[in-house]
Amino acid sequence: MIKVGDIVFQKRIGGMLNNLPETKRLGLVIKEHSEKGAIPQFCVRFGSEEPKWYYQHDLHQIKWGSKKND
Repeated sequence: MIKVGDIVFQKRIGGMLNNLPETKRLGLVIKEHSEKGAIPQFCVRFGSEEPKWYYQHDLHQIKWGSKKND
């Protein structure tokens, strides 16, 4: 689940690379807006660009570390 303060990639839209993260752009989540029954939206700043609002399914959260195989 994405939350304020997370670093994210933007997912590509359409084409053969649908839903893969665009790894050239790192963004910082600075605000969250969610309403009951609606898709959460996040205000993200990519580099020196102005912050823009994105839906949760348009972003890919970066997860640090690795999973343990027990």
